[in-house]
Amino acid sequence: MTRPMQLAFPIQPAQLRRLQALWHEWTATLELPPDEDRALRHYYVERFTGGAAAETKELDVEGAELVITWLEKLARRSTPRRRRAAGTAGRRGYPEQRRVHPNAAAWGALWSTARGLGMDHERLERFIATHYSGVGLHGLDDLHTMADLNRVLWGLKAMLRRGPRPKPAAKRRAA
Repeated sequence: MTRPMQLAFPIQPAQLRRLQALWHEWTATLELPPDEDRALRHYYVERFTGGAAAETKELDVEGAELVITWLEKLARRSTPRRRRAAGTAGRRGYPEQRRVHPNAAAWGALWSTARGLGMDHERLERFIATHYSGVGLHGLDDLHTMADLNRVLWGLKAMLRRGPRPKPAAKRRAA
């Protein structure tokens, strides 16, 4: 009887959590029963590690990194529903399917639009507090979802489209 090989550096708990989160993100639409889901995961673990591990608990630190890297690539490519939800999150008439966290591109769009309006960090904070405090947004720290970020971004884009406002003419005094 052969004993399983002892791993020098077994998969770390943080790696296991990341691997499981990515796996669930990638396979969410399959809606497989738990046994089939586990069998499919083990198949991919074996494929991604080149046969070095047959299931998740046999992964070492390096094997786990390989699997995580592959799952990150696959999860990134396979989320059209999430991308759609990110683009419509917060708009009237579109159901909020799930809480979608803002990504780097969304933050970049927010900051480039703010810069286009001549806003720095402080002015953007004031803008959010002034215009969106009624919906619970008092500053940048309150932008936790794409719905929150989009709400502010759409306001900034509307201002940018309108262009600079003409400065009011000084009132003339009657002589």
